Amino acid sequence: MIRIGLNLNQKQCEINDYLAKTPEIKKIKIFYFKTPTEYVLPGYNVEYIEWSDIIMYKFFYRLLEEIHGDTLIVVDELMRTQNRSDLTYNCAHHYLNQTPHKIIFEYFPIIEQKEDFMILLNFENKDKYKGKGFQYEFLKEEDIKMISRNVELEVIDVETTAKEIELYEKKKENLFANLGNKDPDIIPRNLQLLAGDFKKKAIEPDKIYVARNKRFKLDNVISYDEVVSGEYIVIDMHYRRLNLNDFLKKTQVNKLRYLTTALPIDKFYISEFNNWSKNLEDIYAKASLY
Repeated sequence: MIRIGLNLNQKQCEINDYLAKTPEIKKIKIFYFKTPTEYVLPGYNVEYIEWSDIIMYKFFYRLLEEIHGDTLIVVDELMRTQNRSDLTYNCAHHYLNQTPHKIIFEYFPIIEQKEDFMILLNFENKDKYKGKGFQYEFLKEEDIKMISRNVELEVIDVETTAKEIELYEKKKENLFANLGNKDPDIIPRNLQLLAGDFKKKAIEPDKIYVARNKRFKLDNVISYDEVVSGEYIVIDMHYRRLNLNDFLKKTQVNKLRYLTTALPIDKFYISEFNNWSKNLEDIYAKASLY
């Protein structure tokens, strides 16, 4: 079963319901990324296994021996790369093939593209979906339910001066001139940091902001690593989709408030966000919702 968009209490309820209907379960293995969700599971042999440990030999062979039909595997927010052939995914598939009892939790149904949903279907049944591209009818073939977690984008305009536009153009020319064999993605990343610097004048003391780093040296501007549940205004849209998704998971907001200049780089990131949001909407429209 695949469950999308659930909070901690809702996940706990799903696990409880599954266990109540499946008395043969004796052991529970929970795969997680970095920070485990501590579920209340008295009376069961529970083991938490972190993403980086899934591929370790000391875990691999032991888990293959231990996981059988009396084992429930909880795959908890483990969609961490768009590469369906990733080694960690492949190792997880070996474990998942050992038991029919599996619950796959993910806050968003995709990382960025609709094809990403195949990662979750591979967790559910690798043999069935191996090598297949995403099709909407797959959403009805398995036990899949979703809570719609689409996020509205609210842009907050920041006045852009002629001098700032000139500085931006010079920075862009310099980045292209010195690119050489470097990763071309450094160009939009660096341009967004510069655009973010121009937004400093819009920072209000009674609001909390998030930026890619601590360059503003203000108590009310934090980095993405420091985010907890709550309301923030975004200065720098994170260039890594997974990091932005993690931010939205932690805050669980339904509206992303974003400071934007008139510069092309902000228009680019707004367009990227809207494309991602549209992909979410399309999947939610075809899925079984709670």
